[in-house]
Amino acid sequence: MLKRIECELFNHKEIIFHEGLNVILGDDDAKNSIGKSSALMVVDFVMGGKSLLNDKTGVIQSLGHHSYFIEFQFDKKPLYICRSTAEPDVVEICDNQYQVSDTISLEDYKDILKYHYGMLEQESPFRSIVSAFSRIWNKGELDPEHPFSGSPKESQGTSISRLIDIFGRTSDIAEERAILESFVSKKNLMTKSMAAEIIPNINKSQYKLNENLISDNAKVIDDVKQSFSGALSAYEALFDENIRSLQQSKNDLSQQKNLLQVRTERLSKDISGVNPRTAANIALVAEFFPSGDISRLEQVEAFHQKISSIVKKELKAELTALQGQERELSGEIGQLEKQVRDALSAKGTPSDLFSRVFELKELTDKAIEENKFYDQKIGLQEDARLSKERLENIFTRIFIDIESAINKKLIKFNRVVYGQNRNPSQLRLHTSASYSFTSFEDTGTGKSFAGLIGFDLALLSLTSLPFLIHDSVIYKNIEVAATKHILRILAAVKKKQIFLAFDEASKFGKDTAGILLRHTAIKLSHNDLLYTKDWRDKK
Repeated sequence: MLKRIECELFNHKEIIFHEGLNVILGDDDAKNSIGKSSALMVVDFVMGGKSLLNDKTGVIQSLGHHSYFIEFQFDKKPLYICRSTAEPDVVEICDNQYQVSDTISLEDYKDILKYHYGMLEQESPFRSIVSAFSRIWNKGELDPEHPFSGSPKESQGTSISRLIDIFGRTSDIAEERAILESFVSKKNLMTKSMAAEIIPNINKSQYKLNENLISDNAKVIDDVKQSFSGALSAYEALFDENIRSLQQSKNDLSQQKNLLQVRTERLSKDISGVNPRTAANIALVAEFFPSGDISRLEQVEAFHQKISSIVKKELKAELTALQGQERELSGEIGQLEKQVRDALSAKGTPSDLFSRVFELKELTDKAIEENKFYDQKIGLQEDARLSKERLENIFTRIFIDIESAINKKLIKFNRVVYGQNRNPSQLRLHTSASYSFTSFEDTGTGKSFAGLIGFDLALLSLTSLPFLIHDSVIYKNIEVAATKHILRILAAVKKKQIFLAFDEASKFGKDTAGILLRHTAIKLSHNDLLYTKDWRDKK
């Protein structure tokens, strides 16, 4: 627990804390700007926060950078720390005289706090958890409808994930979530590969056409077998790896040759289309534009003719090269055709029959390959759907457990604070991305903030959440009678810590004022401020 904070700029030099409720008590006039919220902000800073550095209260601007010397006690052993506003990302480990023995990063410091507060089961970072329950004016987390939100812009899904983690239930969903993410990742990879034409991409209609083609070709090949004596050997020849390789190579080269022919035809057209302007063109321009600079046109024309000549020469050189490649491919194709014929002849198989059966099998294999990838895609979609259903069922079980535990606490809290006649606030976790926290038929501001306090106390009791920080603004709209009951509940908390800013103690009666005084860590007033300097009245 946090035991002590010292600062040379504190009026009282130190604030000493204890288990349970720790009150930063203001005066009965409810004066503002005396340091109540600032004291809570220091506690948050001590716990690894950074909101103090935003300096909305003007502490750093007025006092300059300064250091806080901190004492924790864990398992009856002290831990001495120093953290400065000048270098907030560096934390010093000290001895009991605050002589520095080691320097660590802020992240390592937060990990140390997470360890000592017994929160290693939680996957969320230490600050992600505790910051949501550090409810301080000028810091945030004061929305009673979103009691476990980390910031106003945070999605409800992120907040729910944090709540599940606080209850130590993340591991329940981790395995199935990893399975779902794997399926989704594979599905997305397959979709991108199909879009990039790395693997075949077909729709359901093409899938059915492929099924028909596969069936029809199988029947044709079977008919060929039955009709021609050499057909069986032709089909068997397909499984001769050498013959298949030769035929495939020939087909590949034929495709290359076709592409070359297309490029050759295009080049021939380009060459024939490079025509220089003629003198007649220039004469026509002179007729319609007699004031034009004809000599300039003639110079440009001469330049274009020179360029055309160069371009045509380059295009012809490229055409000659392509034609040479085409001749080489024709020669290679001829050699492969001869090798296939010779191999088929040795097996007693007509080459035309083999070509026909080979073509049928190639088309069939292509259709089978396309359908295989389609089946894989559909399979991944179905796997992802089933995994998502399983994950939702796991979420539902977790939600029922968490809702039940919290709402039972809220019912008890409400009975103590308001009696039997008013409805308690209730948490409803609708989905993994949606929740609500309201009081049925009782939506007053005071009741909403009371529900927020009840929620915090429920989590303090049910989870490893180590402390709460509550500013006085939370209590301002709650009825006096209800506040008196709440303060009694807060005072009954043991082991864990609550840091509460409060004022106007006398308004709540002698007994309640006595509770506040017994749990006061520091008392502030208009003439007894938190810090040594008063910057409220600018001159």
